[in-house]
Amino acid sequence: MADETTETEQAPKKGGRKPDPMTQLLNELKAAVKELGDYEVADIEPSLRRGHDRRAQAWAEAFGKSGRLDGLLLSRAFEALACFEHERRHALIQLAAVALNEAARQDAK
Repeated sequence: MADETTETEQAPKKGGRKPDPMTQLLNELKAAVKELGDYEVADIEPSLRRGHDRRAQAWAEAFGKSGRLDGLLLSRAFEALACFEHERRHALIQLAAVALNEAARQDAK
């Protein structure tokens, strides 16, 4: 009995799975972080911190009234500058969440 070999045709490969938009954004973010360069991280003086806190509150109120991106983004940015060191990580993650969400929305357009 002779061995029979059957040839099977493979279907052409599809374009592959589209990467998750957030994963793609995080990869872009990692590349941007590599390009940042050095900057100083110093303690924020209490009077300056209070000023940042007032600005954060004002922008949060503006966001509450208008629902606009500028109010949300600026309130989170000033909050990150107004907070104490042990709160900073959380505030920066909140700021980054707004920025990444808006970048994802821009990509969806």
